[in-house]
Amino acid sequence: MPEVRRGSLAPVSDSALSSTDVPEAPEISRPSQSHQSSTNGVRFNLPEEAASPVSPREPLDSALAELPRRTSEGARRNSDAPRRSSDARRSLSYAQRPQAEAYYDSRAATQKEYRRRATTLLEYYDENPQLLPQLPFTWHHGWKRWRLFIFAFLVFVDASAVPIALYYGLKYAGDVEGWIIFAVVTTIWGGPTYLEFAIRTLRLIKVDRFYRPLGTNHRWCFDMLTYSSTLTIFVVTALFIIGSAPHNVWLRVLCMPAPAILYCYGGVLFLITLYHQMNWPAPFRISSTAKGEKVLPGAYYFIEDVIAVNALGGRPYREALAARYKASPRFREMVYKQSWFWSIPALVLAVPLTVISVIPQVPATGAYGVAWAVPFLWAAVWGFITIKWCKRDMKREREEWELGVDPEKEIKRKGSSIETAS
Repeated sequence: MPEVRRGSLAPVSDSALSSTDVPEAPEISRPSQSHQSSTNGVRFNLPEEAASPVSPREPLDSALAELPRRTSEGARRNSDAPRRSSDARRSLSYAQRPQAEAYYDSRAATQKEYRRRATTLLEYYDENPQLLPQLPFTWHHGWKRWRLFIFAFLVFVDASAVPIALYYGLKYAGDVEGWIIFAVVTTIWGGPTYLEFAIRTLRLIKVDRFYRPLGTNHRWCFDMLTYSSTLTIFVVTALFIIGSAPHNVWLRVLCMPAPAILYCYGGVLFLITLYHQMNWPAPFRISSTAKGEKVLPGAYYFIEDVIAVNALGGRPYREALAARYKASPRFREMVYKQSWFWSIPALVLAVPLTVISVIPQVPATGAYGVAWAVPFLWAAVWGFITIKWCKRDMKREREEWELGVDPEKEIKRKGSSIETAS
């Protein structure tokens, strides 16, 4: 992924340019030199005789001039003939190449790359503060995005469409008794969710620490999403058992699993964001935040845990996300707003759904469909709004970074309160 350099598009004042001087185009860094720093170029300790056939006292331009050329630049540009495999690639030795700017290719954030590199991405971006930290995950290419999309689709079908279709289909089309219907629903419901939960748990307890939160190597140190999912699964399973255990099922109790999901995830998200807002220290480890440290907005932990474990981003993504949050005030503001945007509406929506499920004025058969359908439709609408919102904010973040604009001053000028990363 190309680097985003602070101030790379900042306008140059007229006094800085004379009538004869023309600003040089910025040099494009080489992806092959992905681990060079901005101050230390890659230099191999080769003997002078083996380093290059050109004398070290000769300038680099003369060495380039002496290289044979297969064809002229104009002929190469105008030629439509494909390049033959027999044409040897002619390039300078590493000893003669100019120093390249610091560069990081986010597509290389794999387990192999993670084991090979000597420093973390946090350290890398601390050494290169002019670069906007890049997140090693994208929705534009790669199979990881499809994995998340397919999982979300299966969860929607399994958790919302299947309970509604089975209940109304078997009750009104097949005239099946309620306890048989919910024996089937309870058996089928949550299959993809439970399977994914088991897989992500196994990834966290593996000997390899690739998927674990930052700051810990303990095999049994789970992330925040594991704890909130455990709470949600426990509550939903208990409601299914209580509601379907009698021969005459308690349909109003069986209306509550979907609102309970809103209470659990929305409540956890709200509570973590409240800790952040009140500047309370973490009572225990929350993903990559150790006990006693400053708690980050709740959406930060959901993003970190889902992409790092479910989307196989691993620790490189956790490191890059921490670096991005630390470096970019605009990114911090976006995560902060998204935390409230998801937590408060989830709890507000769960309250009327609970009322609809329990009051006798609403028929139980109608309340069942409303309580199961509305939370997932709301999540789809909120997800669409979030995508548009975040795309706009991240585009603005990139433009401000390239122009050298201080986003913290802009945020304060507009009256938005956001903390400065320590």
